[in-house]
Amino acid sequence: MINSIDTSLTTPAVGGPKIRNLDQAAEQFEAMFLRTMLKEMRKASDVMSSEDGMFSSQESRRMRDFLDDALAQQLASQRSTGIANLLIKQLSPQEK
Repeated sequence: MINSIDTSLTTPAVGGPKIRNLDQAAEQFEAMFLRTMLKEMRKASDVMSSEDGMFSSQESRRMRDFLDDALAQQLASQRSTGIANLLIKQLSPQEK
């Protein structure tokens, strides 16, 4: 799930609260994007699976959703897709 933004860990020397909040927001956006992508991929495979299948129960789908959430959060924390880094680059204050 989306975590609340923590402002207690910021220091002015590191860039202040705005930069830290931007990092957290960008990472959470990347996680949300990956979670949505995984969900849509699962929908496509569910259409092709049979209702009688061993993994077609409501409980297995719920556990799969939990796994997808954890996977999306882990991938976003590693910044593996580059979405968070791109957002930070585009939204950070530009020095003149």
